[in-house]
Amino acid sequence: MIELLGDLVRGIVASVACGAAHPVLLTGSVLVVFVVAEAVTVRLARAASRRRVRLRMVPSKTFDPDTEHLWRSTVQLASAASSGPWWAPRRSRTLRACLRADADGGAALDYFVEAPAAARHLLSSTPLEGVRIEPVGPRPQRKELPHVVRAEFTLRGPQVARLREVPLVPDPLQPLVDAVATLRTELGESAEVCVDIQQVPPWQLRLRRWQRLADARAYAQRQAERDARKSALASLSEDSFRIEIADMVSGRQGQPLRRLALPPKSQSIERERTLGKLAESAGLLRVQILARCTATRPERAAQRIRHIASALQIFAGDVRLSQRGRQLGPWRLDANRKVLRRAFDRRWRTGQVSGAQASWVHASEIAGLLKPPTRHCRMPLRQQDLPVYTPGTPGLMPHGWHRGADGKERLIATRLEETLVSVRSGKTAYGKTTQAITQMIALAHDGGGNGGLFIDPHGDAMRDAAAFLAHPHIAERLLYLDLTGSGSTPRIGAWNALGVEHGQRPEQVVHAVVDAFADMLGWTDTTHPRALTVLTKAAEALVQLNVALIGRNRPDAQATLFQIEPLLTDAVFRQAVLDTAALPEESARWWRSTFPTIPPDAYPTVLNPIERLGRRSTIRAFLGQPTSSYHLRDAMDTGKLVWICPSATGPTDRLLLSLLFNDLYRTGLSRRDIPPQQRRAFHVFVDELLSIDGAVELLAPVSEQLRKFGVRLHGMTQLLQRISSTTRYSLLQNASVISSTAASHDAALLVAREWNGTVDPAELTTLDRYEHLISLTYQGKTVGPLRIRGPQPGEVFASLARPDDVGRLRQQADTNLAARPVVSVLDMVGRHTTTIAGALRQTPSTQCRKDEGGAVEPELT
Repeated sequence: MIELLGDLVRGIVASVACGAAHPVLLTGSVLVVFVVAEAVTVRLARAASRRRVRLRMVPSKTFDPDTEHLWRSTVQLASAASSGPWWAPRRSRTLRACLRADADGGAALDYFVEAPAAARHLLSSTPLEGVRIEPVGPRPQRKELPHVVRAEFTLRGPQVARLREVPLVPDPLQPLVDAVATLRTELGESAEVCVDIQQVPPWQLRLRRWQRLADARAYAQRQAERDARKSALASLSEDSFRIEIADMVSGRQGQPLRRLALPPKSQSIERERTLGKLAESAGLLRVQILARCTATRPERAAQRIRHIASALQIFAGDVRLSQRGRQLGPWRLDANRKVLRRAFDRRWRTGQVSGAQASWVHASEIAGLLKPPTRHCRMPLRQQDLPVYTPGTPGLMPHGWHRGADGKERLIATRLEETLVSVRSGKTAYGKTTQAITQMIALAHDGGGNGGLFIDPHGDAMRDAAAFLAHPHIAERLLYLDLTGSGSTPRIGAWNALGVEHGQRPEQVVHAVVDAFADMLGWTDTTHPRALTVLTKAAEALVQLNVALIGRNRPDAQATLFQIEPLLTDAVFRQAVLDTAALPEESARWWRSTFPTIPPDAYPTVLNPIERLGRRSTIRAFLGQPTSSYHLRDAMDTGKLVWICPSATGPTDRLLLSLLFNDLYRTGLSRRDIPPQQRRAFHVFVDELLSIDGAVELLAPVSEQLRKFGVRLHGMTQLLQRISSTTRYSLLQNASVISSTAASHDAALLVAREWNGTVDPAELTTLDRYEHLISLTYQGKTVGPLRIRGPQPGEVFASLARPDDVGRLRQQADTNLAARPVVSVLDMVGRHTTTIAGALRQTPSTQCRKDEGGAVEPELT
């Protein structure tokens, strides 16, 4: 053993002697070994860099991490950076956090993570609550814009000093998001910031600590020597000639020396203070930050880099992140120069970190860069996030003008197929109805054949919209019902709530009428069982009578609601009806045995609401005609535009609204016989939701069930909290669009709660007139809340205005509805009971058959 050691020592001595004798040969050998080792390392690093996994971190809208979860996530990312095959060089053992903004992104700033493939299992989940991990493929290859600007950011300042620890609220990524907000992604512009992290090798940390402590001791020693020299000079100066003369003048000659020279005391070294962030090994990382921007013009790319550099200055403390490079007069030597570009691009492609160029930071210093954007980050609206509406664009519904980050206003819209239910609230005269009018006009000019119904209790909406609807192709689709009786010679169409001439199923007609009365009057089986029974049997008898009359080709003799009174009070008329109508045996038995036992004083409960309907001349003319020119099912299936103006000021008007809404609900459900792909969308706009909700209990079922049958509901109200809880819950649950103008504090609290705290209620209370905060649904995702300026029809559709054709529009609408003067219609309605009685005397009992479901169908000839 001793001999072997001796041989080893002699061999080493001989090698040293040989190297000393031939220094050129030794230098060449060392150089060759170094070159070969570097070539092998580069090759291995390149192979390892090709085996990487790329993941997207998608935060939810409620993502709000705390410092502990961020620390755990950072530890996980650092551990992932150390993964890889055993042969992978350290420079390739990195993790890249990539913040990218481009046309392919799902948000204004997407967050990706790239790591060695061996870290896939480690990164499949994350400690960050509210973040979803999605695997993504390789970066798509696109033709890059010709103008590219690169930048690398490094720490400038003392090695042991820390960056500023930026709080999480507001989001540290907000300045970066603002920096990329004006990207023209539709033209191919992009911006990307990559943060490559790597764990610090323990031997390098020990070496740097030793160097730092050695430098500190050397500095302390030099300081002590300097103090010693100063002390010695001060003591020698006591014996100087100048001092002696001064003492003689002051009379202090002969006194002892004032200064005693003492050896200087060496300064102690505080290890924690000296090492700074190097004192703590946990969370210590090597990091390189690279940025790259492409643009259509070189000045735009350079401007973007400057914005990013400014955004990173929020981390500036005792040290700061500054762009690597030197300014030489008008020239700058940085990564954009050919001599440095190749090295930058290699690190950009591979994510490799060079120890000489990397900065050392503690994880807490850059925690704001190692996470996706949180709920506190305001994401700008990109052009691809929402479509832009122009008049005549098919399939879009405009909502308002949004000012983007570039300062331009765009009329944002959503797709009609995704705009299912909308809720608008806010102060009166602040733009809710005007927005809905604009959308109804857009629907008319859509060209897709979709229809709509606008319920306008005030009657002002048609006056505001008429000039933009006065086009021949729109006038042919317009039905206008003014139930207020305004004007010198009012005209009205016809709707028989009990009519069956359009193929309505009798049992559905009966249920719609009975439910309308029960909803409005508050009848239940417990409180008003007799009234419900009488009304149901009367409606059933008259509907079956109408079926019989249609079978005998006498639609002009159909009974209406106003024939319920003679049916109950006129025995002759009642017997004629029962003889003609093919009633089921059970119903016929009820009329024979039960009805005679009901005292006459029970009739007014049923007849009084009908009598009140008849006292209003316009309503009597509308409901008293036997055949209906207003047929909602036809309007839905053919894409008609229906405008209804009820007054909604009293119980009579609310009862009429209840009848209309029950007909809407029944009609919507009846579309189940149409294949889903053939159901035209029908948008129902309801202004003054509060006044209508008091009369109708079907707003919730309409929003919940009729969506499947193509009916869309859009409601407007001043105070959401005043509508019934059932309606409010249903509307908010199913809302594709939620919008609010300025509101009181209590109303603002209710709306802001739907936006999960992203909007301060105080902001809603201070909105200007025609300003809205709105959240939308586009491509299955919620966009917003956004601040918009409400649209005005005259601004959006100025080129489509035809004010001189408004008169012809009204004439065509009356023609479409077969509207007649109310006065002439009332005369016919007053004689209609006699007309029915005459038809019953002249017509024998109708032979009818029953279908398999029990519905009575006339045998038509």
